[in-house]
Amino acid sequence: MYSSRNTLAEFMESARLLIENALADGAIAATLAGFGYDAARLGEGRRLWAEADALGKKQNADAAGKRGAVQDFGETWSTANSTYMKTLKVARVAFGEDARAIAALKLYGPRKESMAGWLEQASTFYANLTADANLINRHARFGYDRAKLDAEAALVDAVRGKGQAKAQGNGAAQSATAARDGKIRELDAWVSDLRAICRVAFYENPQELEKLGMKVLNGPRKTARKASATMAAEATSQAVASGK
Repeated sequence: MYSSRNTLAEFMESARLLIENALADGAIAATLAGFGYDAARLGEGRRLWAEADALGKKQNADAAGKRGAVQDFGETWSTANSTYMKTLKVARVAFGEDARAIAALKLYGPRKESMAGWLEQASTFYANLTADANLINRHARFGYDRAKLDAEAALVDAVRGKGQAKAQGNGAAQSATAARDGKIRELDAWVSDLRAICRVAFYENPQELEKLGMKVLNGPRKTARKASATMAAEATSQAVASGK
């Protein structure tokens, strides 16, 4: 049974071993068929395992994609913010105490730290700056022509796009995790039932349980040893009797 004490990889491997060896060993398969686990039913377990394995691989890929999107977003935002802050400081020099420019470009006041707040301030700055030819000309005196401002505005747009990609990646990763976990629970329940039946079917043959990768409890071992000892004693008695 899958639990917090076992890793997912350990559970998947133990489930695979149980199902595949139950199908491969003729004697085990014949015994289990008497308990309702014929080849077709064991095949259902194999199908469940394959589905869980495929969903696990997809979850790993989507989780990696999410991490990549988060990193990409962070790096893009950092670059755009560094560029924006430099240009903002230059604009404060370029426009001095021009109240209209100060208001239009939001030159003063705290910079917002949330993505939504940052996007609102930065996009407003570049949109209003590049929409006014007079402001562009005055800012150009400090090395910022229209082409340079447009390029910096594109960085702000890139942050918006990376933020959307990050959100999509997060949603995809969550969906993949939910799908995988649901299938794992289904496989876990199926495997738990089979293991319980195996312990009944092979109670007096613990070596068969070991073939299936199952831990053998002391009870079955003692029973098996006792049965072997009884058989040996009976064989000895019969040999002595024959000798007489």
